[in-house]
Amino acid sequence: MTETKELRGQFLLWLGAAISIAEIMTGMLLAPLGFSKGFLAILIGHLIGCGLFLLPAGYIGAKKHQTAIQSTKVAFGSTGVLLFSLINLIQLIGWTAVMIVNAISAMNGISSSLLNFKNSIIMGLVIAILIIIWLLVSENSLYRINLIVVNLLVIGAGIMIFLIFKAPVSHTSNGLNMTFGSAVELNITMALSWLPLIGDYTKSTKHPLAMSTISSFSYFFGSLIMFTIGLLLTTRTGFTDFTSFLATSGLGIIALFIIIFSTVTTTFLDVMSATINIQNIHSFKHMKLISIIIVALGLVIAWVVPIDNYQNFLYFIASVFTPLYAIVFVTYFIMKKTLPYWLNIIWWLMGIIAYYQLQKFDFIFGTTIIILFGLGLLVYLSQFILPKSHFRNIK
Repeated sequence: MTETKELRGQFLLWLGAAISIAEIMTGMLLAPLGFSKGFLAILIGHLIGCGLFLLPAGYIGAKKHQTAIQSTKVAFGSTGVLLFSLINLIQLIGWTAVMIVNAISAMNGISSSLLNFKNSIIMGLVIAILIIIWLLVSENSLYRINLIVVNLLVIGAGIMIFLIFKAPVSHTSNGLNMTFGSAVELNITMALSWLPLIGDYTKSTKHPLAMSTISSFSYFFGSLIMFTIGLLLTTRTGFTDFTSFLATSGLGIIALFIIIFSTVTTTFLDVMSATINIQNIHSFKHMKLISIIIVALGLVIAWVVPIDNYQNFLYFIASVFTPLYAIVFVTYFIMKKTLPYWLNIIWWLMGIIAYYQLQKFDFIFGTTIIILFGLGLLVYLSQFILPKSHFRNIK
C-alpha cells in the first residue's frame, strides 16, 4: 500500500470512528452553556484530548511498532501490559455494548415512526451482523467500503445541519446543569476513550509522525463536527432527544442509514482493539473468531444490562488512562529512562485517586489537564530522589 493510500485509509478510518450518535448525544449535554460557550468548550476539549493525548500515543505506537497497550511496557513492564490489557478489554466490551444500546434505541425510534415497528432483538442483530461483516472483509475491501460509507455519512451529517437550521427555533431548556470546566472535561474524555486504541492502528506504518498526525486530526475534525451538531440541535431547536429529531426530520430511511453505519464504523474499532488486547494476554490463532465472540458478548450485554448514563463511564476511562499515559509520555519523551515499575504503579494508582478528588474543584480546563502535567511533573522529579541503579534505560 502506498503512503498516500495508507494515510487516506487512516483518515477515513478515524473519520468514520468520529461520526457517531454517541458524539452527537454528548454534544447535546453541553446545551446549558449556550452555543458560544459550548462550542468554545468543544474546541478546547478536543484540542487537549487530540493534541496532548491521541497524537503522542499514536506516535509512540507507530515509532515502536507496538499496540497502544504494549507501548505502556516502557514504564510498567510485561506485568503492566497484562494488567492494562485486561482493563482495556473490559472497557472496550463495555463500549461495544454502549454503542449497540444507543443504536438499538435510535433504530427503534425511527422504525416505530416510519413503519410502526420496533424490536430490540432484531435491531441488535442487524448491528452485530454488519459489525461482523466489517471484521471479516479484507483490508482492500474494507478500504473501499469505508470510502463509500464515510462519504455517505459526511453527506448525512451535512443534511442534518441543514435540517437543524430549517427547523423552528425553540430554546427549551433540558433541565441539566453544566459548568464550563465540566463541559471541557467531557470533551476530553470522549477523545481519551480512544487513547488505549489509537496505537493499534498506527503501529504498522513506516511514517510515524504522518500517521499519528492524520489519525488524531481526522478524529478531531469529525468529532468536533459531531459535538457541534448535538450542541446546535439542542440550543437552536430545543430537542433533547436525538432520535426524536431524526423521527420528525423527514429523513426517513436515510436516518436509519446514519444510525446503523455510524455505529458500525465506530464499534468495529472497539471490537478489533478488544481482540488485540486478548492477544496481549494470551496468543490465539483464530482472531476473527475471537472478534465475533466479542461482538456477541457486547450484544448480549446490550440486551440484558441497563446502560442509562455513560457519562460516568467516560470519567472512569479518563481516571484510569490519563495517569497511565501521563507516566508513559514523561518516561518516553522526556526522561528516556524509567522509574522502577512498582513505583510507576504507585504513581498510577495515586493518579486515579487524584482524578476523582480533583473533579470536585471543577477546573476551567478540566481535571485531565491537571493530572497530565501534575502527575507528569511528580514522576519527572522522582528521578532526582532515587539512586541511579534503580533506573532502566529505554530504547
